[in-house]
Formats: sequence, structure tokens, C-alpha cells
Amino acid sequence: MKQMGSTTVSVAAGILIAVAGSWLLGYTAAIPAPNGWFQWFSSTLGSYAGLVTWEMLVVQFPGVGLLAALVAFLVVRYTSLPWWQSCLLIIGAELGAAFLLWPQTINLSGLLLLQHAHEVVLIICVSIAGYISAHWPSQNSHQES
Repeated sequence: MKQMGSTTVSVAAGILIAVAGSWLLGYTAAIPAPNGWFQWFSSTLGSYAGLVTWEMLVVQFPGVGLLAALVAFLVVRYTSLPWWQSCLLIIGAELGAAFLLWPQTINLSGLLLLQHAHEVVLIICVSIAGYISAHWPSQNSHQES
């Protein structure tokens, strides 16, 4: 029964990230790139690389990545599932909720890497935060002297 509650908490956390993250993405997507940003990228790697980098670092990471990392850290810390199962449930629930609520945000056409910046940032942030949370020393493991 305890695992069912942990599963429910993990799925609810993913849905929470989808809803709150979409609100935060509205603010981070409005941040304009500096004038020299695309000029530097077009002279070295190409303007598409600049667009993808901006989308991941300035739009998706603060809009969804930090929220997802915080939520995943807390869920893994306080539920009984193994960390990787909690992370998979959070990621699956977030992507499922995002697709059901806003199907135009996740598609397989257009600029392939740019379309998947959300998924890449979400998977990286949730996985790293879940792993760190699982290996963080517990308060119960400290011996009082």
C-alpha cells in the first residue's frame, strides 16, 4: 500500500511540473537574446546551435528544469520507491500531461532538436536531482552523541 501512495505522489508531481512549468515557461520564453548571441554562434557553430542553446539554457532550464529538479529531489527523498522509478514516473506523467493539455508543444515535425529541448532538459534535471536525493545522507542515519 505504501508503494501505491508513492506512485500516486510521483505521478501527481509530474502533473504539477507540467502545469506550473507551462506558466513559468511563459515568462522565460519572453527573455530576448542579446544582439551578439546569434552573431557569435553563426560565425562559429551556426545560428541553429545558438537557437537550441538559448532554448535549453535560458527558456527550458529556468522554466521547467529547476522546478522539476526541486520536485524530483523532494519526491525521491520522501517516498519509498527506488529513485529511478520515481524519476521515470515523474518524467512520464509530466510529458503525458503536457501532451494532453498542450498537444502542439510536443510533435515530431519541424526543427527536431529544438522541438525536444523540453524533454531533454526535463530528463536531465529530474535524473540528476533524483540520483543526488537518493544518495544524500539521511537525517536518520546520523548518530546523536
